[in-house]
Amino acid sequence: MNWDLESFPTALKKLLPFVTPRKEQVHITEAYVSVPPALIITDEYNQVWTLGLSVAPQGKSPDGEFAFPILRNGFEVDCIASRLERRNGKVRAFTRDGWKTWSNRFNSFM
Repeated sequence: MNWDLESFPTALKKLLPFVTPRKEQVHITEAYVSVPPALIITDEYNQVWTLGLSVAPQGKSPDGEFAFPILRNGFEVDCIASRLERRNGKVRAFTRDGWKTWSNRFNSFM
């Protein structure tokens, strides 16, 4: 899927340039990479994944962990997680309900 970079707000590109897709696919994040400690994950569809900046309320985060909204290309995907991973070509999130895997078909974590 190709992304039109002109559709991203200029302020977002200036404030957090690392969360916007690149014009050209430069690299795909290696398998078995986690956020944190990595800042971003780039998948084979040129989607840039990271954790947001606001801390989630205690009831929505995994017990004993800080959790943040997940950002995909700078926009929240309606999921709160403490970790993101790219494993075996899939993006996974550790949520209050355990591990969830991103589904491109349904455009959500399952």
